Amino acid sequence: MINVKPSRFGRLSELLATYDHLRDNGIAAYGGGQTELGPGRGQIQYLASLFHPDTPNDTAPGGYNDPDAPDGLPASPLPVAAAPTGFRWGT
Repeated sequence: MINVKPSRFGRLSELLATYDHLRDNGIAAYGGGQTELGPGRGQIQYLASLFHPDTPNDTAPGGYNDPDAPDGLPASPLPVAAAPTGFRWGT
């Protein structure tokens, strides 16, 4: 398993090539964040939901990381929630 931190790949094409390589070689991805906030957080959540929704990650939406997680959070993996415009997790 490799820890994928999307912001460290440079261009999106490099990140997508990495996802292709992982898929083609049976390598799992761990969704790694870098404390992104705002749009960056939504983007890494979107990428994780598309490319490795059923592997461990630290990119979960708010609430999942709370030591006293609220009741009613959906079970993992979360469905893809694309925003109607742009490249980010929808609400």
